[in-house]
Amino acid sequence: MKRHIAFILASLIISAFVFQSCQIHCSAFPEWLCKYAPYEEGNIVTFKNENDSVIKLKVTKFYKSEAHSLSRYCRCGCEGYMLAVLGSEQMLIEINFNLDAKEGNKDVGAINNIDVSIKSFDNDIVVVGQSYKDDFTGINPYDYGHEQKLGDTIALQNTKDYDFSDMVIVKGKGLTEFYDKENNCTWRLLE
Repeated sequence: MKRHIAFILASLIISAFVFQSCQIHCSAFPEWLCKYAPYEEGNIVTFKNENDSVIKLKVTKFYKSEAHSLSRYCRCGCEGYMLAVLGSEQMLIEINFNLDAKEGNKDVGAINNIDVSIKSFDNDIVVVGQSYKDDFTGINPYDYGHEQKLGDTIALQNTKDYDFSDMVIVKGKGLTEFYDKENNCTWRLLE
């Protein structure tokens, strides 16, 4: 009887080690990249244009991916992301950082894109503007030394004919300005 219990216990321990080694470990979203969207839920972010119009947006959501594990048999890779949503009855802004992360003790990865989506609500019509910057060659978001390679300012240029363009993200401030084609004005962060 003791042999059976010892055998079952040994089998359980070996199974636990085998199943644990079948995991892919994914890193959390890098803290240094959070500086480009320094928002907390409930914060109010105010923008003003050259016509002295003001819009106040409430941070309704801020999320960043945490460290997690996946089954080695999963046909998915480690991905990291950060999402900030700022909204009002007039406008909704989503700031999204997407990363491709690699598994292992030495974190390696790449910034896939930084995306800003702006929706303005005018007579129940949603106008969408998106901007991408995908030239992050050589920047590993999991290497804190690469923070200087990204710089303090990220300029997102629009290549399509959207109503919003020329977005600027500044480290420590977040989205600081964007051009509104429909109203022919630039909205700037009011500090």
